This record gives sequence, structure tokens and C-alpha cells, in this order.
Amino acid sequence: MSTSTLSTTEKNKPLLLSKGFCYTIDKATNDKIYWKCEYARKLECKDRIHTNDIKTTILHENDNHNHPGNAISSEIRIFEEKFRDRAVNCNENTQTVLDNCLTDLSDLAVARIPNFKHIKRNMKHRRVMNDSPKIPNDRTFNQIPDILSVTKRSNEFLQFDSGPGDDRIIIFSTLEQLQLLENCEQLLVDGTFKVAPAIFYQLYAMHIVYRNAVIPVVFALLPNKNQSTYHRLLDKLKELCPLWHPKSIMMDFEKAAMNEFGDKFTTTTDPAIMSGCFFHLQNSVQRKLQ
Repeated sequence: MSTSTLSTTEKNKPLLLSKGFCYTIDKATNDKIYWKCEYARKLECKDRIHTNDIKTTILHENDNHNHPGNAISSEIRIFEEKFRDRAVNCNENTQTVLDNCLTDLSDLAVARIPNFKHIKRNMKHRRVMNDSPKIPNDRTFNQIPDILSVTKRSNEFLQFDSGPGDDRIIIFSTLEQLQLLENCEQLLVDGTFKVAPAIFYQLYAMHIVYRNAVIPVVFALLPNKNQSTYHRLLDKLKELCPLWHPKSIMMDFEKAAMNEFGDKFTTTTDPAIMSGCFFHLQNSVQRKLQ
């Protein structure tokens, strides 16, 4: 049995991709789906594929096309599906969505993509039709839309928003994640800049070690990397998790963050052990040598 890739059409109908050919559903039974070539009507192509009810395992294929396949076109179909999905479900600007979707494309496929301006225009249209919230231009926007304040399971995700202003801090986490944070012994923290929204300086992430697995528990959007900002962040998290006191903290070598975590967790009768991340140390040494 061979396998194939399941995608969708522009009208969000199932599309099967196999060996450079595309198929749409002809009919379905309880345990089998019958697919016809997308050119069954236009070119009277007789090729058919049968799959199981999961739609991806090919049970029968007659290889009876009357036209050549095109693997590049299949690549572009997958790109278009990813683009449509991210346009509706991700709160990223149009260029970021485009960059993320282009990552896995071959050079030949990229060369075949229609005009990028046209693609971006279609994305904006989809967002308007889907009533997606507009991306703010600065940190003075009034409030975070409800759709971005809860998880897909409708659990509260927005735990704190300091409100409009240049020093705005926003903290995302679920109640379950906060409980894990409060009871953790090993804490790992780091700021990242590439995936942070353009209007914020960094996305500060906190992970814990739980049952030998590293689990993300807090995501904070920060306006800068000043010690006063880390102070506000930790104060709010201590308010949300009064018993929070990790035994060990691993982080990069950013001085402001190390000072604030040190002040918060190492000046008590039960001080936490702070350590630097070897990966960041190695990168720092390499930059100095260059």
C-alpha cells in the first residue's frame, strides 16, 4: 500500500495529492473513499484511486492518466493550503505568514508561485471575511480580543495585561500551567526575538521540567529587557502563584534577568541554584572570538 498527502481545495474540500497528480472525492462508503483525477471532466482522465476511510492509505490505483503529472503543482497546492490556514488561524502579519509558508518549498516551486502582492491581498481579504482581529501598530491598543484570550478548548489563556502604553506587559498561561509553575523545582527561562510580534521587543518563555519532560508554562510579551520590566513580570507571576519557589533556575547570561531572578529567589532562607545555559555561553564565546 502506498501513501499520499491530503490537502484541501480553495473551497475547503478534500484534495488528495499523489505522484504529482491531484484527486477530488467521487464517492464514499463506510470503509472506502473513491477519488477521481481533477481533470476527469476537463480532459476526460480515467484515473482513479481508492483509499481507506482515513483518506491517506491508497488501497487501489489504476495509473491510467492521459496527461503528465506535476510534482511542483502539488507543492504549490500544499503551500496554498498552509497559507490559507495561517491567514485565518494565526495572528501574524502578512509577510510573516508568507515567510513561514515558503520555508519548505523548493526553489522551482517558489519560482512558480503567483505574484506575492496578489497573495497578500487575498490573505487580507480572507481575514476580513473571517472577522479576524486587526494587528495593532503599537502597544497602545485598547484590549486583546476574546478570541486571542482563550485556548481552543475555551480555557482562560490571558492572565495579565498591564494596559495600553509603551511599557505594556502581557502574560499568557492557563490555570493548569500556572499550577505546574507554582509546584516546579526546575525552571528554564529565555527570551526570543524572532517570533515576537513586531510591536514588542521579546517573547519571554518559561519552561519547567515535569516527569522528565520540558513543558512550556508561561509566555510573556515584554517591551524591553530592562531589570524593572523583569521585576514587574516576576511580581505578577508571584501574585498568580504565591508558593512559587523553584530550586534551580537555568537561563542565558543576560545580566538584568539574572539580577532580578537572583533578587527574587536567592536571597531567601531556601535559595534557588542559578546556572547559565551552555548553549548561550558557547555562542557568546564564539561571538567574542570572531
